[in-house]
Amino acid sequence: MTETVPGPGRREQRKDDTRRALEEAALRRFATDGYDATSVDAIAADAGVSARTFFRYFPAKDDVFDMGREVRQAELRSAIRARRDLTDGEVVREAVLVMARGFAEDRDRVLLRQGAAASSVVLRGRIFDTFLSWEFLVARELGGTPEAEALAAAGIAVFRAAAARWVHEGGSLPDRVAAGFDALGVL
Repeated sequence: MTETVPGPGRREQRKDDTRRALEEAALRRFATDGYDATSVDAIAADAGVSARTFFRYFPAKDDVFDMGREVRQAELRSAIRARRDLTDGEVVREAVLVMARGFAEDRDRVLLRQGAAASSVVLRGRIFDTFLSWEFLVARELGGTPEAEALAAAGIAVFRAAAARWVHEGGSLPDRVAAGFDALGVL
């Protein structure tokens, strides 16, 4: 007998849909009008909700731009813990490849984020902060040693470089990440 895992209920699905609609509306507005010129009221109107609803999902306007931070952190953590049979360098490579596959599934949203980030130093700062949070998480999961910190920094740098080329040139993000690790030769 096969057991099926139930999906999210209607209420959760509606909340996810609203959150996604707000994020997409914000990213489109940021990319076309600029971050500073975009109001929460305009984002909410584009998403078909009130500004009050916006603030139920995001504490501030720039919080829309989180790049799936917590989801990606969970992916990284899970991938690291699942592969502790490998060397630390191999673990970093595998974890970053898992994250790259997740991003590759949503290229349109990544492109929207890039266009939005071009409009604002605030949003570019959010990207940097997110990358740094992933780096800290990887280092902590590997034991927090100086060696772990170096491997984490190198792994996230490979992801950043591969993602930048992928955004501009297309192709496969996981393949670009793998090629970046191959170029380093140590991970």
